[in-house]
Amino acid sequence: MLGVGPFYVSGIFIVTISATIFRYLGWLRIGTIDNLWIRILLILIGIVLMVESVIVWCLAVFGSRMVESVKTGQLMTTGIYAWVRHPFYTAFFLLNTGILISQTNWCLMALPFVYWLALSILLKHTEERWLQQKFGAQYARYAARVNRVFPWPPRGPETI
Repeated sequence: MLGVGPFYVSGIFIVTISATIFRYLGWLRIGTIDNLWIRILLILIGIVLMVESVIVWCLAVFGSRMVESVKTGQLMTTGIYAWVRHPFYTAFFLLNTGILISQTNWCLMALPFVYWLALSILLKHTEERWLQQKFGAQYARYAARVNRVFPWPPRGPETI
């Protein structure tokens, strides 16, 4: 069963790269931020988000026992998965958001909201539906405690 990942990730990369090229070539002048201090702040925020994306991705790849859990058919709920339900999507979302924010253009800063909305809709109607069918109440409890995309300490006591 193929998830939405390849379509979502390639789609947001294409949009982000296109927006970056348009900005670089001067084709997107509307929304350009001229204030030097705001530009510096936004570039720093963008860098922090890009670094955070690498950390989340590394924790998902190297810090979790994903291969074991997939082979045994278990729901991942520990490690980075205790902080965010979809760390791979989170990593790519944060990376693209960081790139866009570092472009210092108000118009481009709307794209992360579009990315988040698209991801939420896609996940809710595909992968999360499959996980709910496969794991039932266990997944429902997990989803109630752990954010879909934004890493955050889990809510409530461990009940899984």
